[in-house]
Amino acid sequence: MPLTSVLKEFQRLWKVRGLALRVLFCWGLGASLSLFDEVKDYDLRFQMRGEQSLQKDIVLVYFTQDEWSAQIGPAASRNLLRSLKEFTPTINDSFYWHPRSWDQLLSKILSHSPQSVGVTFFFDEYLTRPEDNLKSLRDPRVVWAGHLDSEGRPALPLTASNYGYNVGLLDFREDEDRILRRVNMALAPLPHMALKMAEMVVGKSANEFNDYLVDSMIINFRKRAGSFQSVSAVSVLKNQVPPEFFRNKIVIIGSQASESPSLQTPVGRQSRSDVLAQVVDNVIENRWIKRSQPWASSIYLLGILLLTVLILTQYPQTVALIALLWLGLGTTALSIWIFDSYYIWIPAFSPAILIMIGYMVLIGYQLAVKEGQAWRLQQETTLLSELDQLRNNFISLISHDLKTPIAKIQAICDRLLTRTLEEEVKDGLQNLRKESVELHRYIQSILQISRLEASDSQLRREAADINELVERVVLQLQPLAQDKRQTLVTRLEPIFSLEIDPVMLQEVILNLVENAIKYTPTEGQIEVITQELEDRVIFSVRDNGPGIPESDRLRIFEKFYRGAAQQSAIKGTGLGLFLVKYFIELHGGEVFLESQVGKGTRAGFSLPL
Repeated sequence: MPLTSVLKEFQRLWKVRGLALRVLFCWGLGASLSLFDEVKDYDLRFQMRGEQSLQKDIVLVYFTQDEWSAQIGPAASRNLLRSLKEFTPTINDSFYWHPRSWDQLLSKILSHSPQSVGVTFFFDEYLTRPEDNLKSLRDPRVVWAGHLDSEGRPALPLTASNYGYNVGLLDFREDEDRILRRVNMALAPLPHMALKMAEMVVGKSANEFNDYLVDSMIINFRKRAGSFQSVSAVSVLKNQVPPEFFRNKIVIIGSQASESPSLQTPVGRQSRSDVLAQVVDNVIENRWIKRSQPWASSIYLLGILLLTVLILTQYPQTVALIALLWLGLGTTALSIWIFDSYYIWIPAFSPAILIMIGYMVLIGYQLAVKEGQAWRLQQETTLLSELDQLRNNFISLISHDLKTPIAKIQAICDRLLTRTLEEEVKDGLQNLRKESVELHRYIQSILQISRLEASDSQLRREAADINELVERVVLQLQPLAQDKRQTLVTRLEPIFSLEIDPVMLQEVILNLVENAIKYTPTEGQIEVITQELEDRVIFSVRDNGPGIPESDRLRIFEKFYRGAAQQSAIKGTGLGLFLVKYFIELHGGEVFLESQVGKGTRAGFSLPL
């Protein structure tokens, strides 16, 4: 790349350095906000989301204390309670241990051929060991809950097989605010219970599931407590469920949240059975909540920020504010939709804060830029005003000083023309006299424009007859029309006197009639007409000249504008019609122009009576 191009690019970037630095500041602030764990935002998403589909093949079998006491008998229940109170003041999982009843329950469930059965109760080794003939307790389709002791070592239940193949770790650890959001699976010493149950359903081993599991997986809570299909354990024991009710189902056995220690989740309190069902659903369907990578979030926030800059720099503030509100709502809706549809947690709070910060920072930048522009504009306006005043003064002085030598030239020509001269000298003097008159007209127009721009032009109204002004102008210009063998006709209606500035209005009529004579060809016809129509007086000049093209008609009353066709053919300054329009509007009237190329032109004005 050439050095000049590099320098130009550097200069362009240097001019927008203030904006670039502010954009970088906002981007860094937004990226740092996205790094914080938006726990409240995360919980709110679950609480606001609509109904989500679940694994329909999951069934919960629950125990209650009263039903279980009646099932195992009052005596056995009292003995269990008495023995438990020696170790703990509350009822724990051991209360529900009755080997023969469990054998009956599991036998009835397994007879329906379920896909897998998970028991969330932990029955430790201090309880009565089951008899060897209770085979359903060691059926490979049944997964028993194990847990970690205080030193992090696996503790197996008394129903574990020799190698612990029928045991799954059931360990849920809440966050610091006592809310369960994650589950740890990858680094556990035992396969998690959800993995053990899922591998029987999809045919994968726990190790294969570990390929996509990380140390901490965010649980995708699909439903609130009680959303899964459930049935009481006593109903199963009493054969009160339909035949083959558990066929090809995933059965999770546990107690209701009100009957055992429950877990607080973003969607409310749930029992271990409910939470395990949610985790099994996540494992089978791979529905874990995935958080966007920091670099992806940074790029996403940069795109939102650049869109914010584009809106603020391209649209007025009111429109930009409304657009940014829609942008904030759109990013929030996008985040929620991606969360619900693809289980990806992208920032929702950070973009809204970024848009707000970007708006405040960039509005301040725009105000600073506009203040600088206003200051420079004020300086330029002052300088231009001074230059314009100098120009007007110079033109006025020069034009005024030129009037004296022109008047002397005219006087000398008039004196010499009274003598007897050769024809050639006489013609030369007459041409010199004519050109001096034209030059005097130019100077008069320039002086009038100077007075207008200096705001020195004032109306001096008095009662005057517009027809008298027309006759005076026609008499003055009649020789000019005769030189071109033109017919100059007047059709003047009787009109009452008007309160007008006769000097200005005579200048207007003179300009209109003189233009008609100038642009009408030799032997043409010109009509000067006055008439009274309703509450207005109308003056018009009609000729049969070449007409004015439509492109010129739109600008014909502009200062110094002359039609392209007449610029070289006919002399002029382009000030006559400008003065006509200005003087008539000072009187509260209107000018008009009608023309057809090749047919002629009608120009004039109307004044209120």
